[in-house]
Amino acid sequence: MPSSFTIQSVRPVLLSYVYPEGEELVWVAGTIRSWDAALVEVTLSDGTTGIGEAGAGIMAALAVPGLVSAYLPYVQGQSFEDPLDVGDHLRAYTAFWSRGGIASGVAGAIEIAALDAVAKREGVPAYELLGGRKRDVIETYASGGLGTTFAHVDAWAQNQVRAGFKTVKFRAMKDPATTIELVEYLAPRLPADVRFVLDVVQASASQPWSVDDAIEVGRVAEKFGARWYEEPCFATDVAGYTRVNAALSIPVSGVESNGTFEEFAILIKERGIDLAQPDVTFLGGPRNFRRVADFARDHSVACVPHVWGSGVTFSANLHAALAHDHVQLFEYCTLPNPLREEILVEPIKLDNGFLRAPESPGLGVLVDADVEARFAFSPTGGHVIK
Repeated sequence: MPSSFTIQSVRPVLLSYVYPEGEELVWVAGTIRSWDAALVEVTLSDGTTGIGEAGAGIMAALAVPGLVSAYLPYVQGQSFEDPLDVGDHLRAYTAFWSRGGIASGVAGAIEIAALDAVAKREGVPAYELLGGRKRDVIETYASGGLGTTFAHVDAWAQNQVRAGFKTVKFRAMKDPATTIELVEYLAPRLPADVRFVLDVVQASASQPWSVDDAIEVGRVAEKFGARWYEEPCFATDVAGYTRVNAALSIPVSGVESNGTFEEFAILIKERGIDLAQPDVTFLGGPRNFRRVADFARDHSVACVPHVWGSGVTFSANLHAALAHDHVQLFEYCTLPNPLREEILVEPIKLDNGFLRAPESPGLGVLVDADVEARFAFSPTGGHVIK
């Protein structure tokens, strides 16, 4: 058990990697002109610093500084016995306004940063303070699959196969009919030993499909042997998830943007999913991640973290996954993003689709003045869905 600590200060750190003209990430839901990161730095009373991330900051970074200021009175000067107490402390004192959403993500970012700081102070990787490492390597799958044409998505998928991944995840088109055509085009082009995941992105986000359409697309994914069928309904449509899951034999998964343990518990209890996708940086921190993974295990539901952010999100979810015996698979976003690799202390150790556990103290991330200068925040929009 780590020794007690006191939080001296908390500050937001907003970063951006702006894609050069012509290299923006283009997909059916819009153009991603910058990859943003809404980080939170915690400084302990002994001067040790740690970094966390609010995952929703990729879309709403500007919302984070105000939330950090709102949380500050509840943690500044506060002593804790365990960094995993931080999120529960914040939730208890701010329950009138912080239940779920990006507010939960910011509370989690503070908990993550405290974990990073204490683990660095103790000289151990963060997973040691999360119950210890349960495995040396974890299987990964390639996540990306953005594009506006079938050929574009296929080219990305083939690159992942050549890199050694045995599962690739690509995104749906805007409408059900074109998505069916995409699956029928792409799935047969994959090698026999490579599986695919179809991510419908909350039934295509801003204009959700009907449940009947989601089932129709799911049956095509089922026909071609999808490893799972991701987010076929709007995030809050528990009844829709239950209907889709009952109609299909392949696993249905969700909901990466859930900000509370309770949201996952309801979805699992209602048999809406066979695979839970919590994200430490959305869910309110590592302790809530562990609660979801425990609950999923106890209800025979798989648990695979959602991982889509900077190196802080990557590392925070990796340490949480390595510390839980029920988590056997890890999402690896392969889209170009220097905010992932360039702030990691150790290079990512990927071998034939398996990721080796890092060994650096804390989360193994470094966000210093040079990083803040090189990736100065630019309010160009981040991940805007249209």
